Amino acid sequence: MAKKSNPFPLQKISKLGFYLFLILFYSNCFLRPSGNLTNYDSYFPHSSGTSSIPKGKVRATFLGTSSILLDDGETQILTDGFFSRPSLWKTAFSKIESDPLTVLSVIERAKINRLKAIFVCHSHYDHVMDAPFVAKQTKAKLYGSSSTLNVGTGAGLNQDQMQKFVLGKPISIGKFTVTVLESKHTPPFHILGKTNATDPNHPNIETPLIQPVKAMEFIEGGTFDFFIQHGKNRILIKSSTNFVKGALDNFNADVLFLGIAQISLQPVSFQDEYYKQTIEILKPKLIIPIHWDNFFKPLSEPLEPNLKLGDDFDANMKSILKRSEGQKLEIKLLQGFETIDLF
Repeated sequence: MAKKSNPFPLQKISKLGFYLFLILFYSNCFLRPSGNLTNYDSYFPHSSGTSSIPKGKVRATFLGTSSILLDDGETQILTDGFFSRPSLWKTAFSKIESDPLTVLSVIERAKINRLKAIFVCHSHYDHVMDAPFVAKQTKAKLYGSSSTLNVGTGAGLNQDQMQKFVLGKPISIGKFTVTVLESKHTPPFHILGKTNATDPNHPNIETPLIQPVKAMEFIEGGTFDFFIQHGKNRILIKSSTNFVKGALDNFNADVLFLGIAQISLQPVSFQDEYYKQTIEILKPKLIIPIHWDNFFKPLSEPLEPNLKLGDDFDANMKSILKRSEGQKLEIKLLQGFETIDLF
């Protein structure tokens, strides 16, 4: 009787097991957080912000990535407002869109109930995707580039609820005054053959962008910093780890929200110049790092550092801490929904 052949010979099973092992090994290495937040516990204020805002104070609430809610007890302004945070796999392999239930839950939990303006720093999905939905729900005005406004139009936002950026022109919102400044996006990265570099032939979102769409359809459309005055106090929000040389020469800030994503992946000369063009020039008393968290995880869970796949949180923090050593300034990190009174 003829002996039946084994459809899964041991050699093939061994090879399959080996490849599965490699996949699991590298996934475990690169899809882990790029830092341990317990090592930075002393930098967190651990404040819930449940008390009323003292008169004349400005309270900041961190809502992940570079979404920051500023509140003086009368008026709220928000940067970006990216709350849906779709998973890595969904972002990479399917179309994405705002999740209304998630966005509404963040609006409720963060007590976003007197919002007047949303300023979007650039039009990648992790900044602009939810901004039109937040504007609709809160009746706040959306400020952004032509690309951001095309995201708003695609989401059905009325034209009178949107305003295109005018660089250098102060905008008064309650007791806040916001000036939009030109900046640059973090230097492009390349991961698994993909890049977020802007195609020079298509630098903007040219037509209304109707969600759901692929993540790459959210084109940068220019990157901007926000200089915010409240009485005699000054705030600078820089969401992207880059700079326009000399753009901040005429400014000082009491508080600097500083994008640190991928700073340690850049040459030392870039890190030195970034420090010079931001912290040395602005001379802040307080630095709050932003855009450090893994935005593929829900905001309802404790924030974790960016993935090893494309960042190094520990090295990013060391880059700033080393250069600021001995300086008279304070550095604070904020967890999701954590607050701090700035002045």
